[in-house]
Amino acid sequence: MSKITVLLVDDHEGFINAALRHLRKVEWLEIVGRASNGLEAIERSETLRPDVVLMDLAMPEMGGLQATRLIKTQDAPPFIVIASHFDDAEHREHAMRAGADDFVSKLSYIQEVLPILEKFKDRRHE
Repeated sequence: MSKITVLLVDDHEGFINAALRHLRKVEWLEIVGRASNGLEAIERSETLRPDVVLMDLAMPEMGGLQATRLIKTQDAPPFIVIASHFDDAEHREHAMRAGADDFVSKLSYIQEVLPILEKFKDRRHE
């Protein structure tokens, strides 16, 4: 079975490390890179070509929404999941309008992110 490749984007090292500890245990998933802001996310998405970008909403230099809009203009863009502590209808709507494929609350990240990634695993090459 081929693995789904993931780029992690967050400006909080503690969050990245917690996500890495959890996601590295998943056999069908490979973390191919990390970034700490939207500018790095755009560059790494272009060079690493991940299947999915897990992106923080609020980051310095460039936030997740603007980065999402720009990544979605790349050839064969990845799925993008916005993660945020701000889990309300308004933030979810802004994420979807920016082109995100899904939204996950950081408060329930570990429980929510794997089912989302599994959904994308089968849709990669549609």
